Amino acid sequence: MTQERIQTRYPLGGPFASQSELKQAIAQAIEAHKQDFFPLLERLVDVGDTRVNLSQENPLRVLSIELADDREGVAQINYESNFAESCLIINEYDQHQTSLPFNLDGDALVFDVELPIAWNFNN
Repeated sequence: MTQERIQTRYPLGGPFASQSELKQAIAQAIEAHKQDFFPLLERLVDVGDTRVNLSQENPLRVLSIELADDREGVAQINYESNFAESCLIINEYDQHQTSLPFNLDGDALVFDVELPIAWNFNN
């Protein structure tokens, strides 16, 4: 079985005068392309119950950017899931956090993230 991945590359538009400017550009690139990370976030909230879904209202927010060196780092993100039971008019939200490792390749932000294995109750 081949592991599914998210592989993305976003130009950052440098050069940057400071680490702070670079971190801000990384956060803005993630926010601008947040839909690219939906498959990952949907898998992370998947508990095998169709009533639990990734929130479309607040699906992703960058909390912080940590740079290990000039070539790699981690984005700490927050996302929200909701549980909806229409016949009982229940709509509950839960907050989650995860880390997204990335690399910097010249002036590009590169993600190569494995998706968690999808739930399969038929096996």
